[in-house]
Amino acid sequence: MKEHGTNLAVMDLRKLINKVDDSYERIKLLKDVYKGETIYLVTPGPSLTTHDRTKLLEKLKGKVVLACKQSYEYVKEVATFHLMSAYSYQPYEYYSDDTIVHWQLTAMNLDGEVNRIKNEWKHKADIMVPCYSTPWVDMFNTTAFSRRFSQFETYSDGRIIWGPGIMYESGFPLAMHLGAKEIVTIGWDIGDLSKFEKNNNFKLGDEKWVKEHAHTLYKTHAGSGPDYRELKETIDSTKEMYDYFFEKGIKVRILSNSSPADKRFERITLDEI
Repeated sequence: MKEHGTNLAVMDLRKLINKVDDSYERIKLLKDVYKGETIYLVTPGPSLTTHDRTKLLEKLKGKVVLACKQSYEYVKEVATFHLMSAYSYQPYEYYSDDTIVHWQLTAMNLDGEVNRIKNEWKHKADIMVPCYSTPWVDMFNTTAFSRRFSQFETYSDGRIIWGPGIMYESGFPLAMHLGAKEIVTIGWDIGDLSKFEKNNNFKLGDEKWVKEHAHTLYKTHAGSGPDYRELKETIDSTKEMYDYFFEKGIKVRILSNSSPADKRFERITLDEI
């Protein structure tokens, strides 16, 4: 598959996984199909829409692009995968039938979410992977809180671990499973602790958070956002994340002017893609 990211290559990849019906078997077929390549991991942080869309699409053309949730609306013409969950769900009209739609399901409510996706929402689903949270995994054993980034590797066993957040649950794990030698994040801004009150209180549905995130990509309510502790642990854990990727020989670069991730991650501009 020399032309990874082109329409032909994506079509070939869909043909490959459609040889089997079982989702886990499809996951196994994806192992290392993009080995040694750069994978572009796009998420709908506030910085995403600050990039000129035409220029961004041109830069990503012919690349392997994983678009998380609402970021698909900004890069739909070049999305290889669309990563979804039942949280903050909104319907999508797909630019191409060749985009592989990947769902992470809450393991505790597996049957309910499958029913919603297929019967209520009637949404496309090429791959479904259970994400284990409570009652099996508590907050202290999430990837961010525990700093056990080797949990990314459970993806290859057909399961993912509570991150929290789709980047920690599907984004980075899938990129690794596909064989990425380098990962470039776009729109991965994580969050800003300074926006919280000094007493660290945070009310669900905080209008400031919603206003910041509910930009044009969202067709539905953007949600309430993380609480202070969850956000702080996610940010702080990027120190150990950097060490983990360094040991794995995977380079991660960040296209964002506001990401609070560890400073050792190289920051780049759109021109450097």
